[in-house]
Amino acid sequence: MDLSLRKIGRTLVVSFATRVDLEGETSLLFKEKLKSLIGDGHLHVIIDLSNAGFLDSQGLGALISCLKVLRQADGSLTLTNLSESVEAVLRITRLVRVFEVLPTVDDALAAAARRPAPVGSEV
Repeated sequence: MDLSLRKIGRTLVVSFATRVDLEGETSLLFKEKLKSLIGDGHLHVIIDLSNAGFLDSQGLGALISCLKVLRQADGSLTLTNLSESVEAVLRITRLVRVFEVLPTVDDALAAAARRPAPVGSEV
């Protein structure tokens, strides 16, 4: 699984370089990579799911696990560019209410820019 990473301000944009289904072993690898990035100090993450064709329970678990870690660290996780099938899974599970979901990466970056910077951080 190849990920593309772009740091924009204090936000990390994560996207899949090729088409991927977030299921099984792929979900586990994705979760470990995200947790590693979070451990490196990336606390505001946008995940561009435009190349994610399918999401199963393990894929959901990976996203939920990362969201939990980020929230505990006063970070944020935004999902963008959901395919119809990924959006359907989030709606059926009602997780669309749990995650911040925005149409595009640009929308997510605009929302991130409106968030106040943490106290003591450089502007």
